[in-house]
Amino acid sequence: MQPIVFHRVMDAVPAGGWQIAQGSEELTVLLSGLREGFADATLIDSLRRELKAQGALMPSVKVRRVQTIPRTAVCKVSLIKSDLTGREMLRRKP
Repeated sequence: MQPIVFHRVMDAVPAGGWQIAQGSEELTVLLSGLREGFADATLIDSLRRELKAQGALMPSVKVRRVQTIPRTAVCKVSLIKSDLTGREMLRRKP
């Protein structure tokens, strides 16, 4: 999946920061600095529609609101990351 697919959805979210992590069973979306009143379900629906339009396997999507987005050892934020091993990723390819 190209990162632009996620950016199309996430760039419209009224948050100070975000990160998407792909796990073996779900996508976890971390949001920080989120505007009051934002509905997580709206984001989940948007992500699922975009992924479906791209022909992706439909994972479970979970939103977590956090104070800050975790940084790497060199103090950068990875917007999109995968916790899958190379072997798991090959098994998931259609």
